[in-house]
Amino acid sequence: MSPHELEYKSRGVQLRALAGLPRNARNAILMEPLWAIFGTVVIYYAPLYMRSVGLSSTEIGLLGSVTLALSFLFQAVAAPVTNRLGRKRTTLIGDLISWTIPMFVWATANSFAAFAVAAALSAVGRIVALSWSLLLIEDVEERQRARVFGIINLIVTVCGLLTPLVGLIIAQHGVTATMRAYYIAGGVGMTVMFLWRNAITQETQSGVAAMAQHRALGVGQSICHTMAMVAGMRGHPGLMGMTAFYLLTVFIEQLSLFQILFLQETLQFSAQTLSFVPFVGAFVTVLLYWVGLPQLSRLPLGRTLVVTRVLGLLGAALLLFVPAGNVAVMLAVVGLLGGATFLTQTYRDAALFSRLPREGTADLYSAVQTLTLLCAIPAAALAGAIFEVSPHGLFVVIAILSGLLLLLAFWLARRESESDGPLF
Repeated sequence: MSPHELEYKSRGVQLRALAGLPRNARNAILMEPLWAIFGTVVIYYAPLYMRSVGLSSTEIGLLGSVTLALSFLFQAVAAPVTNRLGRKRTTLIGDLISWTIPMFVWATANSFAAFAVAAALSAVGRIVALSWSLLLIEDVEERQRARVFGIINLIVTVCGLLTPLVGLIIAQHGVTATMRAYYIAGGVGMTVMFLWRNAITQETQSGVAAMAQHRALGVGQSICHTMAMVAGMRGHPGLMGMTAFYLLTVFIEQLSLFQILFLQETLQFSAQTLSFVPFVGAFVTVLLYWVGLPQLSRLPLGRTLVVTRVLGLLGAALLLFVPAGNVAVMLAVVGLLGGATFLTQTYRDAALFSRLPREGTADLYSAVQTLTLLCAIPAAALAGAIFEVSPHGLFVVIAILSGLLLLLAFWLARRESESDGPLF
């Protein structure tokens, strides 16, 4: 097959994947690679970069908790800000503050203080997490939402294919020099993407209504309105149960921050070898997207969550038995973990949005995020403290929590099968 034919076929696949989606979802998906080619790499190598400039495990963990603590504060005002400014405007302003500026700070950081400044700025991203999610999904029909989240997660994972190339550069020039250059390139590239995406998206219907409603309210009144919506969370069927599931998955993800350091320092894999981890994850994700998602979409959401967490527990347990230096076994296990994470995030988010009412979506989704961040604040610092004492001990804790999450998934699935009422 000629290159022209391959390109034509690739475009055909993309068009079929986006067929029937509204404007915002379609254009946000088309723009996502321009963020992901930078975001996936810098997130993956961040612990190694911080280590390379002299930060300890405790400091790296503390930075994670500082970020979460500040994120909690910004999350508390995410709904009022998003409702007053609109999904589109909030996303643009928030992305410039939480990604563009921090990328240039990270590029020159040499101390814990510099990383703390970048962490404070990046915490504004919690507001964007709400506004962008609503901009992406609010106008999408419920039956299509899992597909949209699946495509977004697929793009982010596939862009991890760049990490082996960056790993080759790291092998030649070192972690510090390579990542400083990549942060600068990312700061420029992301800024272009943010402006471009803003130009081709539009305010959602719910966003227009929310802006009109909150325009007449003062800032204090807007926050009080949000708090009233939060207080009514238990009145929405299934929302508390899904919130508990969401919270525990995020907590585990924060603990897993040290996985790359565990693989490098404890299991003795080189940075160049570890650069192939996202490559394997991308392969597994593509396979699951084309084969797994169509099969899982036939199941009730509760049973789907069970399947994803069986895979997650299996991966967490097997990671404890990876032989030091055995590349094949390590890549197989992290591939399994990557696939489980992809499926969990895709169906977790779809299940959560299915439990949110059309009115007050921003307030209730922000409430879930706020509660999640509050409970996850100590996770990174706890992970750093445990890793400092016993690297294997940290991943035993993760395996235990993965077991608890699977039990919660079983419980949610059983409640879902018993009735269509509340799951919690």
